[in-house]
Amino acid sequence: MATTKDIPVALLEQLRRDREKIAAELPELMERGRLLDEAAAENSLSGHLRRAIHRSGRPLKKIAAEVGIDVFVLCDFLEGTRTLRSDVLDRLAQAVAATIQMKPAPPQRPESPTAERKAGKQGRKPTGANRQKRVGKHD
Repeated sequence: MATTKDIPVALLEQLRRDREKIAAELPELMERGRLLDEAAAENSLSGHLRRAIHRSGRPLKKIAAEVGIDVFVLCDFLEGTRTLRSDVLDRLAQAVAATIQMKPAPPQRPESPTAERKAGKQGRKPTGANRQKRVGKHD
């Protein structure tokens, strides 16, 4: 096993400088990793597509070239810091052979007019005779 006596001084100095650079870049890289995880976990069309891209195992440079976008644009999308046009999303899905099934949510019915009237009456201030009765009680 080599000791520091066997390693040239210039190489030791280079290793020290490299360690300093890594230490300086680490917080940013950890934050980008957190953004990647958070964006991929979204329960949205984009989140599903991000997961499909990650799971494809294909190099991002190749995916970006196939789709016709810059790799930095793709990275920004994966981090959730950039949105993409729908045609680009379509090409991304095709590039990673993603299949996304959409289930429409059941339509939500508005509340009945009687329920709305009841809710409206409860929140109103008293008017006319009712107001006078209540004011009189507090005097």
